[in-house]
Amino acid sequence: MSGAGASMADRVAHAHRVERILLLLGWFVAVVGLVGAAVFAGFWIAGDLNAEQAVSLILGTTLATILSGATAYGAGVDVGLGADRLSLALEAGGAPAVGGEPPPGR
Repeated sequence: MSGAGASMADRVAHAHRVERILLLLGWFVAVVGLVGAAVFAGFWIAGDLNAEQAVSLILGTTLATILSGATAYGAGVDVGLGADRLSLALEAGGAPAVGGEPPPGR
């Protein structure tokens, strides 16, 4: 493989590592949000929070963290798909064109 191809192969490998990290981060953030909601529910059951406070804290925590986790997860999927697309283009012997169109003459 040429120097430029080896560099691109390294970038594909790096993108796959980033994908794994983002997927794990997405799941981790979602779990933290659910744990936070459970903690606020426990405070509500213990009587430390009234119903209005508890519902607003549970909904706010759950929605914010789960949406943040989904964003990280989605970014990981996007990076992985891009890396797979680049890998397939490298195997086919051509560089991917901007905008998803094949190189001229292919």
